Amino acid sequence: MSNLFGVEKVDPNVTENRNVYVGGSDVPVILGLSKYKTQYELAKEKAEIVKSDFQSNPYINYGNKMEPMIREYINTVNSLHFRPETFVDEENWIRSNVDGYDEDTGLLLEIKTHGASPTIKVYEAQMQLYMKQMNIEVGWLAMYKRPSDFDLEFDRENLQIKEIERDDDYIQKILDSIETFWIRVQAIKDNPKMNETEFYTYGNDMEKLAKRVERFEMKIVNIKEQAKHIEAQQKILKQELYTKMEENDIKKFETDLLSITRVLPTTSRTIDSSRLKKEKPDVYDSYTKVSNKKGFVKITVKNNMEI
Repeated sequence: MSNLFGVEKVDPNVTENRNVYVGGSDVPVILGLSKYKTQYELAKEKAEIVKSDFQSNPYINYGNKMEPMIREYINTVNSLHFRPETFVDEENWIRSNVDGYDEDTGLLLEIKTHGASPTIKVYEAQMQLYMKQMNIEVGWLAMYKRPSDFDLEFDRENLQIKEIERDDDYIQKILDSIETFWIRVQAIKDNPKMNETEFYTYGNDMEKLAKRVERFEMKIVNIKEQAKHIEAQQKILKQELYTKMEENDIKKFETDLLSITRVLPTTSRTIDSSRLKKEKPDVYDSYTKVSNKKGFVKITVKNNMEI
């Protein structure tokens, strides 16, 4: 089985931009379920302080070679159409590469080749994240016991399928943990010499709320910028339309969606409050109303922020 110990070509969708997203394999680390890596070590990889140690090995190679055979067998026996898919949540920087998704039944398939003691909790954590991203209620966990000699011939006796139901409480815990993790990643980017004890002090409730507000504030800024551009174009078109209606003495016409009326120029009267306050302060004060205002959070987008 020497071909299992060589360099295996890995799907670039798995290896590229790993620092940008949290993937299924990261979830057990973030939740503290991994025996191989700590959240602190993973954060340093995401922050690109240290190089990701993602590499192939005989166990990964074996799983990669067996996965298509296991998926094909499950599809054939159950008349299903599982195929690999990728689901990306750009807003929360999550990417899920799933082993199989059947669009007709809305089923998820996760394939794991394992040794004598499979880590079910790790597999289930990954699947809960996938079910959230895919917006589905159930998934199949296909566990294939790896033979000691790494035999690549499929043996259905080694396959066990477990149905995993969606757990919204657990999903919320995963999402909260990912949110905390990204705050810690930013903290360690800002302070690369931070030790592990300091690292775990970040991500409190106030920081989470501030990050959520920041995300929405950036959305609002982007929407306002887009609206300004659209309104400027609209203003030009409305002026052109007014001119054409005036030239043709048209006061009103309709389209399928709009009723358009030419409004003639008018004058209006307003009170010059600054002048009134200066020249007749007593009158100004007598007509001034005092109102109570609730306290609030003032948010200012920094000038050097890239939108």
